[in-house]
Amino acid sequence: MKIALLGDIGQPVYHVGDEAMTHAAVQELRQRGVADIVVLSRNPDDSTRRFGCDAVSTLPFPWPPRERESYFDAVTNDDGRPAEAQQLTATLRTCDALLIAGGGNLNSIYGWLLYERAAVAALARGLGLPVLISGQTLGPALVRRDRDIAAELVSNAVVLGAREATTLRLGRDLSNTDNVVPCLDDASFYASTATNKEAAPNGPYIAATFASGTGSMPQTTFVRHTASALDHAAQLTGLPIVFLPHMATEGAGDGDEAMHTRIAEAMESKNVELRSIADAESTAALTAGASMVITSRYHPAVFATDARVPCVALAVEDYSEARLRGALENWGLGAFALPLPAVVGPSFTAAISEAWERRADIHDHLNNAHSTLRDHHEKWWDAVVRGLQGATPDPPQLPMVHELTPNGTWFAPDEAEVFLAQSAELTSLRADNEHLESHLDAEHKRANDTRAELDGWFNSRSFALIRTLASARTRMLNRKDTH
Repeated sequence: MKIALLGDIGQPVYHVGDEAMTHAAVQELRQRGVADIVVLSRNPDDSTRRFGCDAVSTLPFPWPPRERESYFDAVTNDDGRPAEAQQLTATLRTCDALLIAGGGNLNSIYGWLLYERAAVAALARGLGLPVLISGQTLGPALVRRDRDIAAELVSNAVVLGAREATTLRLGRDLSNTDNVVPCLDDASFYASTATNKEAAPNGPYIAATFASGTGSMPQTTFVRHTASALDHAAQLTGLPIVFLPHMATEGAGDGDEAMHTRIAEAMESKNVELRSIADAESTAALTAGASMVITSRYHPAVFATDARVPCVALAVEDYSEARLRGALENWGLGAFALPLPAVVGPSFTAAISEAWERRADIHDHLNNAHSTLRDHHEKWWDAVVRGLQGATPDPPQLPMVHELTPNGTWFAPDEAEVFLAQSAELTSLRADNEHLESHLDAEHKRANDTRAELDGWFNSRSFALIRTLASARTRMLNRKDTH
């Protein structure tokens, strides 16, 4: 059996989480005897080297909404299909099924990735291939045509794995079947098997990962308060803060690396280590080796729970809150995901204090849940492979893990609800505005092209001849009128 595997891989900006999920999917397939895998990538040569299997180019969807909609229509139209879509179709024709690996891009924020997945799935379905979607975050923001595209993708999948409760609710609302089921992130147990190929820190440490995005908070404010919280963590634990970037261009010092530099420079403690971007396996292993994880990114929390390590997460908007709280809720630690406003008050540092002081309790809690969730994860991938083979997948139910109740009340629920509602509205407005601007730009371009075509016609020799003949005819008619 040959499987086409689509993940968000081979991007110019290396993203640990996206690469880790695809690595995990490849591992899970191989463990079940599926060795013939072709990954769809932005950089096939790079992905062949990293994943040890065949790789081909995926569809290069443009960013602007109007352009991606037009490209989607061209790709999914049997007539006049672009050359790259024809080449991908030829590859899919050699496969038995399509698996869309885990991710958080089925939304309007990353619309070009949503449309890419929908288009590849449409090509696969056109060839009669089963399409399965693993470990996803769906939405929350889906505006205009994006919602219809997502609904078609979800409804036509054999199964879609929802890695948090918000995705489960939205997926079941969009789907016209009962194919949306709860599961864990694809890389939920990747860290515990990962090997670090980088130099290890000298002794115990706190792993910190912060994205460059700061939601609606000015970056200077975010940096100042985050630096203060990490100073608190360093003083509380007596351990160094090791910054582990998850998204950056190798050698460019951008993305998480740039944000980490700003935070470190704002800290009073100098017991810090700034790391450059490393591959997914090394980063997962380094995160798992920490004594505590503090993060605004998703996969550090995933790696931490696998390693039975306490984690405190800061969600900068509703999208990251859905993912971070969802990841920790699956392990009964949802209260340790805090909304963005918590960083400016005592809540974030209080959560860090409790996570550290109760690290033994948290370790035991995660350890007790580990075997149960690992067993579910194994059965989930058994079901995925059955579905890829064309059988009814019959996925398992996700077991409920009881909540480890925190001693402290860090952020009032009603305050969190207000922030998240405002963040959700802002995200939708931004996505809607992006659509409107893109369509307006397209109309301006069409008007300019029409104007240029008319100007070209008015200035052409043919029009000059017509104008000359018309002028001559007018003179002749005038002459007749005078006689």
